[in-house]
Amino acid sequence: MPHPHRLFRSLRLLGVSAPSLLAIGAAALLQPACLIAGMTGTAHAQSINASAQFVVKGVRPEAFSWFWDNADQAMLTAANSENKSFCWLQAPSSPQHLGYSAGASYRALAAFGLGVHTVDVSYLDPDTMRGRVASDNYLGIKPYSFLAQSVSVDGRPPFTVLIQYNPVGSTFSDSQFVIQATAASDPLLAQAYVNHLRKTLTGLQPTLMDALSERYFNAVLKKRGYYNVGQVDKKLNVKLTIVQEIKGIEPQMLAWWWDHIGNTARYRLWQPVDHVSFEWTIPPNSPDLMYDIGAVQKAKEYIGKTALTLNITGADPKVTPPPVPLTDPGYFYASTNLTLLASILPNNSLTHQWRPNATGDGVVLTSTFVNTALALVINPTFFDDLGSHALREFQMLPYFLPRLYKREYLNQ
Repeated sequence: MPHPHRLFRSLRLLGVSAPSLLAIGAAALLQPACLIAGMTGTAHAQSINASAQFVVKGVRPEAFSWFWDNADQAMLTAANSENKSFCWLQAPSSPQHLGYSAGASYRALAAFGLGVHTVDVSYLDPDTMRGRVASDNYLGIKPYSFLAQSVSVDGRPPFTVLIQYNPVGSTFSDSQFVIQATAASDPLLAQAYVNHLRKTLTGLQPTLMDALSERYFNAVLKKRGYYNVGQVDKKLNVKLTIVQEIKGIEPQMLAWWWDHIGNTARYRLWQPVDHVSFEWTIPPNSPDLMYDIGAVQKAKEYIGKTALTLNITGADPKVTPPPVPLTDPGYFYASTNLTLLASILPNNSLTHQWRPNATGDGVVLTSTFVNTALALVINPTFFDDLGSHALREFQMLPYFLPRLYKREYLNQ
């Protein structure tokens, strides 16, 4: 065991600051149990050679899940000037996705510690992390709360880096990270790399949410369906119809969702950019696979650039006929009203209908909104914004709904 003063001097030579030294010392006393408990709840026997724990304010985890497979030189350099060059050696198999592609690899040139290093990174199979990460990572189409890397610096033997992250904060707008390096032959070099990685992830804060919104939600998800804005009718109403195929969910999952949205944390999983808050004004009497008539959701969300707070009340199609025939086996029918103008503007309605898709790996969802044309007074592009909102919103379901459904309804 090296003398403590010599160890701290070596760390300083690697570019580790005094506050970081204190954090590393504290982490050495606490790990592995304390650092892991909040993220996984599962103890493990691997020796942790280097670590970091921090929060990135104002960036949701979904943005980082998108970043892993879509990183580029411009983003990395803007985030951290220590990043000198970056190129994919093995491109990700599904870059426009949330969650990383196992087998992807890249080479980077980065300045940290005592000099500029060549860093080779490969993304590990998610199954190698079973027991170290939350088990519900394996109930969906891709892991969503971690990235596992094999890292080699300057051709030295590789070590494993596990990056775990979850939403935190009063509005669940921030991401809490725990990074751990194991199997490192040179723990000081591993810690210097972890410190560099922390600086890069923190440096993404100013731009990453905008990149997620524009480069993924708008450029990719909005193209997975279409919408049609109708004419103003005699009652001064406008009908908006959105049709989209959602792969990766089953019809019963969508039927279950309406009674189980629950709270703001879950509502923001549904759309991390556009959704703000959620509560039950009148909760469901019997949450099941059919929405509760009379249950009232109070939801705040952005339609375009306008934040609106809505009361969404489960409606009975036998009492108040919906604006379109209910032709699909699954449906959700509700009245929707602005909270502050509920007694002033006419009632609006929404109808979601869904059926299995032709390939059996998802659903076809048809959504019909009937809103007063007076909405155009508040927002001249309201109906186009609402159509875009529905596409940005429902295409997110495959990333979280299977996990919730399987864990809470099927007890997996």
